Amino acid sequence: MTRLLNISRSELLARPETTLTAPQAAAAWEIVRRRSSGEPLQYILNEAHFWGLTFQVGEGVLIPRPETELLVELALEFLPSPARFSPIFLDWGTGSGCVAIAMLLERPDAKAFMAEKNPRSLRWAWENIERHELHGRALLWHSRGPEDIPCGGSLDLVVANPPYIPTKEIANLMREVRDHEPRLALDGGEDGMDFYRMLFRSAPAWLRPGGALIFEIGGETQAAELRIAAPPCLSLAKEEADYAGILRCMAWRYME
Repeated sequence: MTRLLNISRSELLARPETTLTAPQAAAAWEIVRRRSSGEPLQYILNEAHFWGLTFQVGEGVLIPRPETELLVELALEFLPSPARFSPIFLDWGTGSGCVAIAMLLERPDAKAFMAEKNPRSLRWAWENIERHELHGRALLWHSRGPEDIPCGGSLDLVVANPPYIPTKEIANLMREVRDHEPRLALDGGEDGMDFYRMLFRSAPAWLRPGGALIFEIGGETQAAELRIAAPPCLSLAKEEADYAGILRCMAWRYME
């Protein structure tokens, strides 16, 4: 309602007699129709909030989740302090760009590669780079696979929120997620581990010695599998649980 009337929530409460024009009423009913079909409100309004920031989102991109803010916190902890050279990181599977953009705004000395396979997601990431005026420090890369990412041995950190839901569990997701958000950003393969295995194979070639690989995970069961699957060159450095007590992020150090 505040969006339709172009007023704040407090203004709306102070003016309860406010009425909608015919076009505004029609727009309101269209919002109700779309929402009742299960379409996420963030898609309808074309915006989502993350890390105290506003991001443009819509069909074709994963909606930023509050729990992913923990990934940003951990990544910032492992990003090297300012030195002679700007720290450089890769946000693999950047989606809307929310993780990389939050990090860049917290660390004005840093630079980012933002890699994404889904062309529809790239559109939203680009709009968000423009919105937050980060053209000079963010390179958006349409990556079709790990082999085409041009940062061999140059990165201080790789951060990722990869698809990690097992294929058989997709059908049980809330319809807002299952029917509207891109499956490419959700489906982690038969056991949910496909993209973690890829990151374990690829990250050592991207990182400087001592660099970090940090990713979001789906809980303790997945974490146990990851501890076994990690290659010897990656040493587990830290694990973080979210406010619900679910193990949410893992950080690994690359030891050459």
